Amino acid sequence: MNNKKKLKIYIFILLMVFLAISLFIYLIPTIPHISEIWLPLLFFVIVLIFAEYFPVSLPAGGEITISFPLDFVIILVYGPGMAMIVSALSSLELLVRKSNKDLVKILFNASQFSISSGLSGMVYIYTGGMVGKQNFINFIIPAALCALTYCIINSILVTTVISLDSGMSMGQIYRINIKEVLPSYLAEAPLGFIMAIIYVEVGILGILLFFFPLLLARRSFELYTRMRKMYLDTIRTLAATIDAKDPYTHGHSERVSQMALQLAKRLGFAESEIEYLEYAAILHDIGKIGIEDRILGKKDKLTDAEYEKVKEHPVIGANIMESIEFLKRCSQTVLHHHERFDGRGYPYGIKGEEIPKPARLLAIIDAYDAMNSDRPYRKKLSVEDILKELEQEAGKQFDPIMVEAFISLLKEKRI
Repeated sequence: MNNKKKLKIYIFILLMVFLAISLFIYLIPTIPHISEIWLPLLFFVIVLIFAEYFPVSLPAGGEITISFPLDFVIILVYGPGMAMIVSALSSLELLVRKSNKDLVKILFNASQFSISSGLSGMVYIYTGGMVGKQNFINFIIPAALCALTYCIINSILVTTVISLDSGMSMGQIYRINIKEVLPSYLAEAPLGFIMAIIYVEVGILGILLFFFPLLLARRSFELYTRMRKMYLDTIRTLAATIDAKDPYTHGHSERVSQMALQLAKRLGFAESEIEYLEYAAILHDIGKIGIEDRILGKKDKLTDAEYEKVKEHPVIGANIMESIEFLKRCSQTVLHHHERFDGRGYPYGIKGEEIPKPARLLAIIDAYDAMNSDRPYRKKLSVEDILKELEQEAGKQFDPIMVEAFISLLKEKRI
């Protein structure tokens, strides 16, 4: 990790610590007298340390645990101030689990869990919820708002710090880590609500009875992250295959992917479209594995026959994508990324709006990176020449609206 990245992370965590301390000071009046809470405080700290001790690693970094329902119980029964104390103390489990005693991570976990508990507890109270040993059925709406707030704040804080650490955008991390797991995470809220009701009636034993359902929840997170990791590993392996096959375009797919995401955001693509565009961009040249090495590595101009062979790679790539269940949705983008807006492209010569929107976008980025890179048969073009080429081909090779948006990104130095 470079010094600039470290500094950003340290500043962010220090701000979180400051916010957590300020919030705790504000909530001190809500904390019951120590004589009333010392036993439940000790119990919940031990239980939460146990819950935090078996985390599930997420594909893009970070971890998820089964502590949320327990924090929810504490908020409803003892208030947000007490929840902040327990959340902060439970983060000390890292001293036991981690051999390197990472102080930065302990501070981050303590502050982010505390902030999530404190702010969501305030939402519960300010929307009409009552703290204490009572019938929480009367406060379902405040409790639901509390749970939603907790999940949103927790997700934002974790996503932000992973983004600062990895250099990935928050949107990418959300798609990889949070998007699919968030519904399951929110589904733990009813479990926490029921646990609070049982705890009021039965006491500590009521919480212990719920450990098996909590372990099942952890298992579901683990299965999801394994599946997600398998998907991402498949994509990385395929991308590495492309680079090994065509060394002259090494890094091309990754650059195209990053630029495609920027342009998609500028054009207002939906989040689901962006996710599959990213996969298609990384794998758009996968069909080149079916092209002979002597053609891909040729330093002279290709013959007509050789060029016809190269033009087969979108069809080969689309067929490969069709054979992988979770990549099927990307196949049409890969198939049509060499079509032209005027209908003179390949493999099928379709034009205009007939070309899928992601493929039209990818065609621009693919051509830009090719012009901006050294190739065996020529040196890369100047920025002025590239801009001139893009402008001239708007409405011919490229979608004119998308080209205009891309050129604006280039001029703003966003790419």
